[in-house]
Order: sequence, then structure tokens, then C-alpha cells
Amino acid sequence: MTKLLDLCELIVDCEHKTAPKSSDGYPSIRTPNVGRGRLILDGVNRVDEDTYIKWTRRATPAENDLIIAREAPVGNVAIVRKGQKVCLGQRTVLVRPDPNKVDPEFLCYFLLGDYAQNSFLSAATGATVPHLNMSDIRGLSIPALPDRKKQRWIATTLAAYDDLIENNTRRIEILEEMARRLYEEWFVQYHFPGHEGVEFKESELGLIPEGWEVVALEKAVEINPKTKVERDGEKVFVPMGALSESGMVISGWEIKSGNSGAKFQNGDTLVARISPCLENGKTGFVDFLPANQPTACGSTEFIVLRSRSLCPEMVYCLSRSDRFREVAMKSMSGATGRQRVRVESLVGYPIAQPENELVAKYHAFAQPCFKEIRVLANKNANLRQQRDLLLPKLISGEIDVSDIPMPT
Repeated sequence: MTKLLDLCELIVDCEHKTAPKSSDGYPSIRTPNVGRGRLILDGVNRVDEDTYIKWTRRATPAENDLIIAREAPVGNVAIVRKGQKVCLGQRTVLVRPDPNKVDPEFLCYFLLGDYAQNSFLSAATGATVPHLNMSDIRGLSIPALPDRKKQRWIATTLAAYDDLIENNTRRIEILEEMARRLYEEWFVQYHFPGHEGVEFKESELGLIPEGWEVVALEKAVEINPKTKVERDGEKVFVPMGALSESGMVISGWEIKSGNSGAKFQNGDTLVARISPCLENGKTGFVDFLPANQPTACGSTEFIVLRSRSLCPEMVYCLSRSDRFREVAMKSMSGATGRQRVRVESLVGYPIAQPENELVAKYHAFAQPCFKEIRVLANKNANLRQQRDLLLPKLISGEIDVSDIPMPT
């Protein structure tokens, strides 16, 4: 046995205070940004140049460094990739493996394996939020490791899964960006096909195309529609944590009995109505319910939106628009930190209702994008499951890496 510190050039703690945020600049890695193997930069806090310099005085994270979450969740580990210029946020630890002693990528996956994770969890202390002490991280016992050649093979095999997941995630982002940009261009800027020959008229929203009309949101979108979900038996339940802050994909739903909470079906949009989830952008598109279970439940803190005269994809893009979110946030009331959107404030929210032909054209473009996003999200779920099944068996030597085909 050896200690983790013996395999590393340094292991340093983060600054024990909150870094001031900036609208742009360098990513500040907090525990939610430490994924299983890769950094999650979606929705990451950022810091300016001066803060970055101060927050990297102890050590500047570099390629092949590891970042460990000390809590929430305890023991998550990610590797810093080439070109990622980041600094440590609160409750994180920087680990710099000595490449002459251990393959950095292999060490990352080793620390995600059952042996290291069980050691981290058993060492974690704290009555309310379990956390790791620096002495427990530095003193983590490391058993005899395979030779460097086998380390590289294992790391390469597992990294192939993460690379595919990363590529699929990027494709998802591009597809959603295409749909949202076209929505913005056609229905906000009014640069739809043939707009050059269309007359515009005055309205309470300013100039809108002839043939369009300003309507209350409730006329175009059903808000919290009545949806029947059987009380008996187990069914899909979507918690708040299953919604993304920046994308449509809903993942991590649960299976529960009962039918309490918000109720919805495929094609609905879920919007967080509580602070700070709304401000953070938690929104999702329901597209994963099987034919034998067409309705489901979720958090009581969801607003459910269903298309009436638009199309489902337009409703989702509308819910992501700056103007809609601004109105929702301004309507919030309640105690500080637990404010909620007043749904009645959205009922009369004015929107420009396009002609049916243009709605159909947008639907014909956006629907295939949304369907492909769900296909890619399902592929990622399968890849993660395969990787997580392989990881402990490869690390422990139960499976010989030469017997494992690369994922495709």
C-alpha cells in the first residue's frame, strides 16, 4: 500500500471563501461542476482576471490535474482537459499526479472506482453535510496498481466512453441552439420566410406582421392543464434536480407510487416556479414517457405549459425567452429565498400569435431536432451505464482490458 500523496506532485485545498462572480471570464469550479471524470462547465460561475490570479496563488490548475469534490457530492473526481483554464471554487481540492509514478487519467478513474469511493464515503464527516478532510484525501491508501501500459489501456478504454458522451452532448447543444435561434429569428425578430413582402401593423407589442394578432398567453398555451394520472401503481416522477439549467433534456427521473405533484404528458414544458431554480434557468421538455404510461408526475414547484395554438417546440422556446422569464421573475412573491411565480401573472402575458402556416413550418423544422436530441440523450444514458459497470471491473482487474471492445 502507498498513499495518494506519494503518487502526486501536490494536493492543495481551495480558497475558503466565495469568489465574486463575473459575467464572463474564467470558470470557477464548484462541487456541482465536478462530474464523474469530466468537468461540467454548463452553468459554471465565472470570475474576472484579478480574482483568477488571487484564486490560483496556491496552484494553477493545468492539463491532467484532477479536481476532487470535498462534499455534495463527496468524492466526485474530474480531470482538467487541454485548454481548460479554470480555478478552484469552494469545497474542491486540486490533485496533480506525478506522471512518472501514475497515469493521470487512470488515477482519475481509479478514484472513481468502488475502492476509493468507499474509502472517501467512510472517511467523510459532518452531521448535516458530509465532507472530506484534506488529511483523508492525502492519506488515501492506494493498493498495488497495474503497470503503466495497462493503466494507459484502461484509461483509454474508459475515456472513449466519456469522449462519446461529450460529443453527443455537444450535438445536443447544437441542435437545441439551432431550434432556439430559428424561433428567435422568426417569432421575435420577425425575419421569417417571405417577411420582406409582409406589411407590419402597430400593436401593444410594437410592430407585428399583418395577419398576426396579439393574444393572452392562456389562449395560445394551456397553463397547468388538468392531466389524469392514476393513483395506483408505480410511475415516472420528475424531481426538480432532473431539469437542466440550460437545455431541454430531462434526465434522472425516478419511479414512485402515488400521483401527487405537477402532472404532465409528452410535449409539455416544465418550468421551475421557485427561487432560485427559475433564476438559474431550470426548464425541461417532456419527451421520454412510454406509450404504456403517457402521463407522469413531478415536483409541486413546476409550472406545466402545453401548446394550444402554437406547437410544443415553440412553447419550450418561448419559456426560455428572456422576456417571458423576466415577467415570471418580476411576479415572484413570498419569503426571501423561497419566492414563487404567481401563475396568474402569466395568464394575460401578451404574445404575438403567428399564422398557422408559419407555425407548421417551424414545427416541421424543430420536431426532428427535438427527436434527435432525445435519441442522443438516451445514447448517453446507455454509455454512462456501460462505463459505470466496466469501471470497477477494469480497475480491480476482474476484466482484462484487452477483452473490451471500444464503444462506437
